[in-house]
Amino acid sequence: MKVNSDNPLHAFAAWTTGVDASWSSLALDRARDAFIDTIAVMVPGAREDVTHKVFTLARRWGQGDCRAVGFEGGLSAPMAALVNGTAAHALDFDDNFDPAKAHASAVLVPALLAIADERDLTGEALLDAYIVGLQMVGRVGQGVNPYHRSRGWHATATVGTVGTAAGCARLMGLDAEQTAHAISLSTSLAGGFMSQFGTMTKPLHAGLAAAGAVQAAQFAEAGITAGANTLHAANGMGTLMVGQDVEELRATMADKDEYGQKVQFATKDIGTPLHIEEYGLKLKRFPNCGSVHRALDGLLFLREKHGFEAPDVAEIFVRAPAAHLRNLMYERPTNSMEAKFSLEYGLAVGLLTGNATLADYEEAAISRPEVTALLPLVRKEYVEKLESDFPTQVHVTLKSGTTMSIEVEMPVGSSAAPLTLDQLWDKFDGCVGTLLDKERYKTARETLMALPKGESARKLMSSLTA
Repeated sequence: MKVNSDNPLHAFAAWTTGVDASWSSLALDRARDAFIDTIAVMVPGAREDVTHKVFTLARRWGQGDCRAVGFEGGLSAPMAALVNGTAAHALDFDDNFDPAKAHASAVLVPALLAIADERDLTGEALLDAYIVGLQMVGRVGQGVNPYHRSRGWHATATVGTVGTAAGCARLMGLDAEQTAHAISLSTSLAGGFMSQFGTMTKPLHAGLAAAGAVQAAQFAEAGITAGANTLHAANGMGTLMVGQDVEELRATMADKDEYGQKVQFATKDIGTPLHIEEYGLKLKRFPNCGSVHRALDGLLFLREKHGFEAPDVAEIFVRAPAAHLRNLMYERPTNSMEAKFSLEYGLAVGLLTGNATLADYEEAAISRPEVTALLPLVRKEYVEKLESDFPTQVHVTLKSGTTMSIEVEMPVGSSAAPLTLDQLWDKFDGCVGTLLDKERYKTARETLMALPKGESARKLMSSLTA
């Protein structure tokens, strides 16, 4: 592959293989926290029906030495990534990453763990590859967003595959040419539409992306070559997964700052700013679509501040960016998966209980009369502005006639209002609960905390299998 410094594929590959691993304590702490958070949701996610179905097939498709969380029996690295990626996204309790408009860790963590488990690599190598992979997920996302996602592509499945392939290449020690091939190959394994939200296929997207990233890196390692123009050319990802009006869209974004999204792939200063430091991740405190969170945060703040409860409320009116509300297509959800993509359900539960927990999204909870009675109270308005240009507004009207409002720019769990390490471990405990016995719980927690010191990935995975 002839190297061209103006080609983003080559620029991405050069940075991925050449960047020094001397990361700041902030970067390493955030990477470690991403593993804690993703493992937390992966353990209960492994018990979901979709994950069991995927594991049954994966065991037939490819056995090997890698482990799947919550299951017995070894799988090949791509199949372990497939199962663990599906588990990580099954509850929709995993993090969000703004530059990519994607669930980054649900793809990165399972893919990197599969390779590290297969090759007996250290936690230090894992965190390094995660930071590099996250940067590439972000850079690819900035090259196609915000329009890639607003036009219906599920960026977790598309951008996630491509950026994570770079992270896998870093972990495997591929050279720049092999890494370029891995990134290019991954575009042929990337795909997924938002029309799958509220179905089993939505979490499967994360599994497919993780598996595709592992496959792309291993294909490249095996000597399979790929094209040099799969990102930026007229028939590359930057046009085909955005639209033929891409030049007009670039002009629209030229003077805007939507998490660095310019609808154009960078070729210089790939590591500046470092995304894990500049943007961080949005770790979720609620097990539902992140598009609900700003509104739910606002409602819960008003509820606590003013002391009202469900019987006091006449209306909850939400004005939010259209891109958020279009994700929430189920006004009257009939099952758990639909409820995760329902603004009405999330706010009804929050109004009733003052929280939204995993228990609220179990199948038996969805049709509770005390919740369904509150769904009609929620009204919404789609605002055709970027997320960074328009904060979510929550207006509550009480039956007494009293009104109150709040604007929320960033949700709790984002870098603007981060979870503390204690809060993160509380989430871990709430997710894992009794699913791990005392000894495995102790090993998992100690190993996760010791990842920056070079703890074994195999030791971590052995503590998480059935």
